[in-house]
Amino acid sequence: MFKFSSKFGKQDDVASPRGHIDRYEAGELIGWAFDPDRPDEAISLQIFDGQDLLGEGLADRFRSDLMEAGMGNGRHGFTIRLLMPMDHKKPHRIRLIDAETGQVIRTPEFVLKDSESWLAHIDGVDGCVLNGRFSCENAPNSAIRFAVHIDGQRVGDGEAHWDAEQRNFRFHYQIPGDYFDGMPHIISVALMDHKEGEASCVEVLRPILTPWQYLATDADSSERLYAGLPATVSRRLTTFQSSMRRIVAEGADPDEINNLMTALAVLNEGYEHRKNYPPLALPTVVDPDVSIIIPVHNKFELTYHCIASLILSDNASSYEVIVVDDCSTDKTTEISDVVSNVRVIVNEENLGFLRNCNKAAEIARGRNILLLNNDTEVGNRWLDEMLDVCARFERVGAVGAKLTYPDGKLQEAGGVVWDNGQPWNLGRNGNPHDPQWNYVRQTDYLSGAALLVPRIVWDEVGGLSDEFAPAYYEDTDLAFKIRAAGYRTFYCPHAEVIHFEGMSHGRDVSQGFKKYQTINAPKFCEKWVDAYAHNGRVGEALWRNKDRGVRFRALVIDYATPQPDKDAGSYAAIQEMRLLQAHGFKLTFLPENMAHIGRYTVDLQKMGVECIHAPFYISVKDFLKSRGHEFDLVYITRYEVAERHIGHVREYSKAKVLFNNADLHFLREIRSHLAKGVKDLSGPLATRDRELALMCQVDAILTYNETEQAVIASHNLRDDNIFKCPWVLRARGHKTPFEEREGIAFLGGYRHHPNVEAVEFFVEKVMPKLRAKAKGIRFYIYGSHPPESFDKLAADDVILKGYVESLDDVFETCRVFVAPLISGAGIKGKVLESMSYGVPSVLSPIATESTGLTNGLSAMIADSPDEWVKKILALYNDKDKWSEISGNALRLAQDNYSFEHGWGLMGKALGYLGFFSAKPDAYAIAK
Repeated sequence: MFKFSSKFGKQDDVASPRGHIDRYEAGELIGWAFDPDRPDEAISLQIFDGQDLLGEGLADRFRSDLMEAGMGNGRHGFTIRLLMPMDHKKPHRIRLIDAETGQVIRTPEFVLKDSESWLAHIDGVDGCVLNGRFSCENAPNSAIRFAVHIDGQRVGDGEAHWDAEQRNFRFHYQIPGDYFDGMPHIISVALMDHKEGEASCVEVLRPILTPWQYLATDADSSERLYAGLPATVSRRLTTFQSSMRRIVAEGADPDEINNLMTALAVLNEGYEHRKNYPPLALPTVVDPDVSIIIPVHNKFELTYHCIASLILSDNASSYEVIVVDDCSTDKTTEISDVVSNVRVIVNEENLGFLRNCNKAAEIARGRNILLLNNDTEVGNRWLDEMLDVCARFERVGAVGAKLTYPDGKLQEAGGVVWDNGQPWNLGRNGNPHDPQWNYVRQTDYLSGAALLVPRIVWDEVGGLSDEFAPAYYEDTDLAFKIRAAGYRTFYCPHAEVIHFEGMSHGRDVSQGFKKYQTINAPKFCEKWVDAYAHNGRVGEALWRNKDRGVRFRALVIDYATPQPDKDAGSYAAIQEMRLLQAHGFKLTFLPENMAHIGRYTVDLQKMGVECIHAPFYISVKDFLKSRGHEFDLVYITRYEVAERHIGHVREYSKAKVLFNNADLHFLREIRSHLAKGVKDLSGPLATRDRELALMCQVDAILTYNETEQAVIASHNLRDDNIFKCPWVLRARGHKTPFEEREGIAFLGGYRHHPNVEAVEFFVEKVMPKLRAKAKGIRFYIYGSHPPESFDKLAADDVILKGYVESLDDVFETCRVFVAPLISGAGIKGKVLESMSYGVPSVLSPIATESTGLTNGLSAMIADSPDEWVKKILALYNDKDKWSEISGNALRLAQDNYSFEHGWGLMGKALGYLGFFSAKPDAYAIAK
């Protein structure tokens, strides 16, 4: 550290800027600077060592000792990160300079204490943890403190501990999640009590830590593989790859490929200083899905760049582009010569953004109007993503894109209007990959820089209100008009648009079009005061106010993200989340493994579910500690998951806990032991004790099976808080007639042991008897993760099909479905799916539990191998009986497993916990 002769100096000195350097640690210079002539102003400082600039910053930190010494408002302290570490082996002539006046700030002389020679080394970033070591010849054995800086900003500190074997101090520091944005960052560490011991590195901090091979099989997640590249380059590569795949699939057109190559080159070259404008071609379209309206005034290089990005973007949706030339004098006047198939409106007088948009909308042919600034670069499938929101949700009135800056930082994720009428761009300068900005949600307003409105809604509300001409607040007003008409306004994070903000109108609000931002603010406030009056105070509880249209908040915890095409439990989890949404809940999904699972995570986000994943949070406890206070309800599935986390839920949240047991584990284990003749039941009984103890710690219990409800109640001696968990099916029926079907089928996920037992039982016990009665009937085994042991079961009439993407592959082909379960618990999703298709089934008694199926009426139930053969053949060879069972099963699915029926069942449990809904919120449910 540095020693000084005095601290504050004499107060009767001639008034002039003065200061003090208190200490130097962790690469930072700490002190104060004060100008008596400007007692309440902060001095902008430059720090010199001789002729070398060491750093610069603002002396604006509050210190009570300065206040007590009579130094203005006390906000004159500074902590400035130096550009290079100070070497204790040479003298230093440190000067503080007022950067505005160039005046030297009087500072007492100092001397540098001798210190040990410390070395620092960063090993790298492992996951989200920075690792490294400090060493010194005469190092103490006690722990040492260090500070961490990222991009010059101090983010925290930690302790390095002595490693006797390696003879150094090892450190491990968890990097804050906000920095994992796919961009390179300068990371440095420095000891806090020593002048040396500093190291730095450059690391690309990836926003998704899931190993690439787990995402590589997911075509929709291919963009994740480029997360290490700069944001603009990676997104262009992804877009080009996607567009090329489409062109090749449709039959390669040389002109289209050349056009695409030109668009990519234009974007990579950038718009700055552009002199050449190679020809571009927009698509030819007669009946477009979307009319893209781009108002422009000069700055043709921006408009050209924007159009190139439209061409590069791969969309299934058709579009036309209408450019409104608002009295341009540059090359904009020649746009039709450079860009073919563009529709151009040329104004005789300057109309401004608002009237240009309304004018273009009058001639637009699209079923949707999309306003787009010319200072933008659109991302891949951006149109498809915005239209997907319209398709998924009811009464969508407007959809806004995620806006980012060119450097990859978030510019806007929708907007909030506070109770004083002040609008805020949500997420500004944040990490665009942060989970809180990456799910579809309702919001107060959406930027007109990239805004889609269905044509029918645009016409109904009258487009943009002329009272806000020529620009500013017109998009905010439009959102409020749309909601007043009974529609909803949604933010769509998967439609990504780079916005070169300020390029069109500048940033100075005192001149040009920008001045209307100030003029139109009071107009908006007066017009909509009743609509925003209860929106929350400025800046308070942003976690609550960024979501509109929700009554309650629920945290859903499970062991992993649902994969509904892989197992029935995942399908059920998705439906239960939809039911919670229909009861007015905003959902946050927290997987125990903290993994982003490609399209499965994205599918949830598109449903309107916030999905938590590493590196933004590293554990369930980490998340609960930070955000547990937000939730009214915690919905936990599976007793092992609940057992591990119920303590943290109770510690960090006041939420009610609704526990879904999925199935009664100890009952399944007992049944399996008994079926195999195992006498020792100590394992299942230990599971029973743990499972029932857990149920005593929650507020309410959901179970799929009435048998399980009775078992739980008999042990825990209460049944008032036990409710039937709904299962939702879409009773779709089948298309393939009896005559065109063949074989019998089983479907299951084979990480679930009862499904493995069922296949082995059927092949070993039933198939030999079936062959003896009727040769040529094949048994098809479908489902994910089949074990290697199945290979030896294969035969000419036992076919291993494995995973299928569509259930149609199973239920539109087989003649009879079988579920020969000899153990298990809960409800069987595979059986319910066969009902929804109206495919007759032969089932074991365990497989029928809680389904409502009746033997001989809506299904066949078999208990012994001989019964299995008899009842399979009764359905397989009798078309009339097959049709009777089919119709009865389908009607049962329609009556007992509809979404509306499930909503009522879920409502009983929620009502018990104090969450009441009068009717399903259809607008909040993703289809």
